[in-house]
Amino acid sequence: FPTVLHGIVSDESSDDCIHWLPCGKHFSISDKEKFSKKIIPMYFGSRGATKFTSFTRRLKRWKFTRVAKGPQHGAYYHEFFVKDK
Repeated sequence: FPTVLHGIVSDESSDDCIHWLPCGKHFSISDKEKFSKKIIPMYFGSRGATKFTSFTRRLKRWKFTRVAKGPQHGAYYHEFFVKDK
């Protein structure tokens, strides 16, 4: 999961819905609807069975945390999940 996710976040063609923040330590899903319709089925199941809530549950299972406040509010973070690594 982390390897696939890193590829998705790093892919510039998906920057309109998921992208790295300038710090390179957080990523943000800026367009939840587009992400759910375009990215999730492409990488996590063509049947459309994987929903956004399932995706966020998987993030939690892999110990990603969602930033609750501050400038990166709503972004996701994991200490070992970094841009260009």
